[in-house]
Amino acid sequence: MCELSGMVKRLGFTHFWIAIAAGSSAAGSLIAFSDHGSVQSADWSFLWAISACTGWVYTFQRWMKSTRKPEQMPASRLEFMQKQGGRLGVFWTLLSIWATLQWLFAAGIPFAPQLATQWPLFLLAAVMSIGYAFNPIGSGRGWRERPHLKLPAIALSWTLATVIFPASHLGITWWEPENAHIWGIAISQVLFVAGITVPFDVRDVNLDPSEFRTWPQRWGASSSIRIALFLLAISASGFVVFDLNWGRAAVAIAALPIVAWTVRPRKEAVYSLLLDGLLILQGSAVFWFSSMH
Repeated sequence: MCELSGMVKRLGFTHFWIAIAAGSSAAGSLIAFSDHGSVQSADWSFLWAISACTGWVYTFQRWMKSTRKPEQMPASRLEFMQKQGGRLGVFWTLLSIWATLQWLFAAGIPFAPQLATQWPLFLLAAVMSIGYAFNPIGSGRGWRERPHLKLPAIALSWTLATVIFPASHLGITWWEPENAHIWGIAISQVLFVAGITVPFDVRDVNLDPSEFRTWPQRWGASSSIRIALFLLAISASGFVVFDLNWGRAAVAIAALPIVAWTVRPRKEAVYSLLLDGLLILQGSAVFWFSSMH
């Protein structure tokens, strides 16, 4: 038990696990959207940037929460952030800067064309990621503290990072009609991320203020989990119809019993390792399915 608790802190509380999840999920899109043998080293630099920036966003959000709203954090995570939050912030900031510069200049990719074609996505990702944790306008409350915004902000941010960014990075004009399947995959990813996020709200139902109006607060844990299962089922169907690789559909199906099990709060390892690990599994499953062809 102590060993598992230590793993949660080393991988979950430091945000290494969620950073790996972002990189793996984005890798799944890179593999599915391109010839597996043609994925170049620049693509892996892109994954480094996605992973590092995800680690930074989660660290920034948790640090803000530990300083502004400590009563809304589980005691174990709060204690860890109060002790290690500053060092983690410096680490993820430096790693994000290094990884982003590596991506922009790696493998002969010129800085200007990359920035010229993708700057709207950069801006949107920055606004959504920072706004989720801290909104400097008005009360300063982040979107996660505003009714009805937490779940969409998380699901859309993850889809942007793990589906739209990879497509754009590979030069796919995802907004063109002939690439409509990208939209189907993106919607399926939105539903998948929303489905595996609901259990976190079930866990935090007694910590989140009532004005958050999360699904468990409004409808109870059982109804919320049933809705999450429905979202995952639709997500799996969407991946089957639109995805070029059925790996993500298989993961969405595998997520169903795990999410159903979280109708009651479970140990932190279920959330920090198992549920977040489903995003890591997305990349692994896509790779496995692609290797079969």
